[in-house]
Amino acid sequence: MDHPILQSSLIILSLIAAILVLIGRFKWPPFAVLLLCAYAIGLISGLPATEITPRISQDMGSVFGEVALLILFGVLLGHILEKSGGAVLLAEKLTLTIGERYPALAMGMAGYIISIPVYCDSGFILLNSIRQSIAQRVSCSPISLSVALGGGLFATHALVPPTPGPAAAALILGISPSLIIPWAMVIALLSTLAAIVWGKWVTRWLDEQAIPVKNQSTVPSANQTNVWYSIIPILLPLILMSTANFQTAGEQPAWALFLSQPANALFLGLLASLPLIMKCENGLAQMLSESIRSCAMIILIITAGGALAGMLAQTGHIAKIAESLPGSLGLLLPFMIAATFKVAQGSTTVALISAASMIEPLLPGLGLDSQNGRLLAILSAGTGSMMVTHANDSYFWVVTQFSGISPAAGFKSFTIATLIQALTGLGAVLLLARLLVI
Repeated sequence: MDHPILQSSLIILSLIAAILVLIGRFKWPPFAVLLLCAYAIGLISGLPATEITPRISQDMGSVFGEVALLILFGVLLGHILEKSGGAVLLAEKLTLTIGERYPALAMGMAGYIISIPVYCDSGFILLNSIRQSIAQRVSCSPISLSVALGGGLFATHALVPPTPGPAAAALILGISPSLIIPWAMVIALLSTLAAIVWGKWVTRWLDEQAIPVKNQSTVPSANQTNVWYSIIPILLPLILMSTANFQTAGEQPAWALFLSQPANALFLGLLASLPLIMKCENGLAQMLSESIRSCAMIILIITAGGALAGMLAQTGHIAKIAESLPGSLGLLLPFMIAATFKVAQGSTTVALISAASMIEPLLPGLGLDSQNGRLLAILSAGTGSMMVTHANDSYFWVVTQFSGISPAAGFKSFTIATLIQALTGLGAVLLLARLLVI
């Protein structure tokens, strides 16, 4: 390895170590850490000090313009479904349909759907009362239902836009979220099924019983609401974004281009949620204010990740490393980088954004510098960001505390489930790579 490549490798390894230590060990805010690292890379690389801030500001502004409406509309839609009781109603209808015969499958699929617009932490709290009700009605382990619900929520949270992590990673890697959704939903479904199977199997030898926990959700009842009022706001944006793949005479019509733009699709989903807004105790203005507050830090983290990605590309360190990377690493590298960040600092969103920032300049060297290559890279990073949920992740504590199980039982059941989900997802991505031309 020649001197320039060795120097660049040491700089990048030091950067990764700094991010992991500052966020994971010292609990610094991810936004501040990513921004400081962008400045540090610029200074270490010898860029004129007067040019660093303008470049970072330009990159942050560019990313903000791409993700701000997408994240805000997605979070607002999630709040509407949560506060109106629409999410709970949808889960109730689903579990009543298949819950008696296949309770774990019902909970897993409820989580899989609900977590598209609703954060997985909130989704588990919202659906916990349904999980407890099913466990009482049918002969099924409460822990098995917790693993199924937690796994379903986690899969779409890590893989399917408009969830902030996948949406931001898609934009950093230069691919429309619309193109990711169909494949991401398939891989998330396989990962959900893996969690369901593991949850049913592990309870056979897990020597602990769940202690019933009083549900703390204050979501209003929506039993008198038509279930389609809850389904349409979720399905409509996904369908519209998928029209990005529609072409006539080899070209995409203007109407399909307009409707498939994620912000436009989500806005139409919000319009479809008007019947649910009328069920909310809080008005639209208050929910919008709450959504802005809850997504502000996420947007800042995303823009800081974009600034770091821009600085890494401009300084050329990643490009030098890419020259020496074996092409055989391919899709394993995005997975490994995201998994490293996830295990060390806990946040799936931060892991996915950090991995996307690191991997973007490497794509040509890995043979992934094409639309399909970038699609596979983000799916690989998304599955890596599921590896593994343990004590440094707030979601682990939500699942264990609301399930009434000890941390030790949580490690044996839910933590291992997320490990299996990540590996299942990676296997699906590698299989997909054989079907797509990169």
